[in-house]
Amino acid sequence: MKRERIRNATKARHSFVTRKAEAKISALANFFREAAGEHWVKTEGGTLQRKLVFSGFHCLDYLQLVYNWENRFTAVNYNLQLVSAIPTTPSRFEETHDCLLTLKCNQRGLKGERAYSWEAKQWGADDAMLKAYQERLTNPLITQRLDSLDVFEMELRHNDDQDYWRISCESMIGSATWILIPPVMSMITPKPHECMRFLELFELIGDALVNNKE
Repeated sequence: MKRERIRNATKARHSFVTRKAEAKISALANFFREAAGEHWVKTEGGTLQRKLVFSGFHCLDYLQLVYNWENRFTAVNYNLQLVSAIPTTPSRFEETHDCLLTLKCNQRGLKGERAYSWEAKQWGADDAMLKAYQERLTNPLITQRLDSLDVFEMELRHNDDQDYWRISCESMIGSATWILIPPVMSMITPKPHECMRFLELFELIGDALVNNKE
């Protein structure tokens, strides 16, 4: 499973439905641009994706918004994936080698409390470092944002030959759907505070990943 990679946005058909989805992801990028305020530098385009470049955040240099499409019988889903890479520096980062951490959420009942944990699908460092990572990543500031944003998938990946951690997550917020009957394109529009919480979430997780020296 390599969900941190942009999966299928460039495979989308060039149709009027895709053009409608392009309008939705452009609007979504504008919501994030407004939330970033003076930290926003520019927005770069692409097929069903937008890359917002930032300056002045502690960890976050950019945030990529991607629509991964999924065909269904009476609808086409454009599932939102948010991707970024957080650089590592030797002064703050002790090498972890090839690693992949995935988010696990357990919920009691339909409206029960959610408990978050991080599972090591791949881990190249020792067990003590893994435990320290898991403790940092379950900080209440992080879990509160995961909960409020309904994040249902998140992956954190670092390769031995790369000087960054790659963060990828998916959430219903911001996703879009083309419904055949009646023909309409709708988006789960994020509120301004939700866009800000996404930025905060990536900042907090990025800090936990690249600052692992005591």
